[in-house]
Amino acid sequence: MSSVLLSAVLCSVIASPPAPVWADQFSVPINQTIKITDVGTFNNTFWYYYDAINNVSRTDHGKGQMDELCRSIKGKKNSDEPCTMIVAKDGWRYIQFPEESSCCKYCNVSSGCGIIKKDWLKGAAYQGQKTIQGRLCNGWMQQGGEKNYYYATADAAQDPCEYYEGYPTFLNGINIWMYSTTQYKTGPQDPKLFEVPSTCTSMCDIQHL
Repeated sequence: MSSVLLSAVLCSVIASPPAPVWADQFSVPINQTIKITDVGTFNNTFWYYYDAINNVSRTDHGKGQMDELCRSIKGKKNSDEPCTMIVAKDGWRYIQFPEESSCCKYCNVSSGCGIIKKDWLKGAAYQGQKTIQGRLCNGWMQQGGEKNYYYATADAAQDPCEYYEGYPTFLNGINIWMYSTTQYKTGPQDPKLFEVPSTCTSMCDIQHL
């Protein structure tokens, strides 16, 4: 093998680190920016709790959110009120609006509404490096319903740095998540976080955005 070819092979290996596999259990606050053309830019901080061991997760969106699932509930299209999403042990994804104590069943794991898989980046295309919040991070793109870009710290820990969706996340818009790498914590999560009120039995009245 020529020295030129060997150098090219080595550079390719160095430039393409293995894609991250999420920790079994973790929590992290995330600053989210959603831009919707002709509507506006919306910012909120939400907490994300993840427990792959028990197949549950929770997302607590704060005031200012314009999450597409929360907005898809009838009467909530233009609401930026706090919204909680729980993927519970029973396989259902629940939507809650804490300010009015309302709750409904959105969809089931049988229709793809389970937790995000730990290895969801398997086979993703490496995107190179960039500095995010002062830390060097590696990026990957995983094609799904849209292009999903995810960046993790360029060290052995591979802590989350940033996530964003390419078009067409909405008909017009983009969704950006900036993880707090300093507040990211792995380890067991409080089981009570994933409990749903026993009265939450009605299906959500979903509207198309």
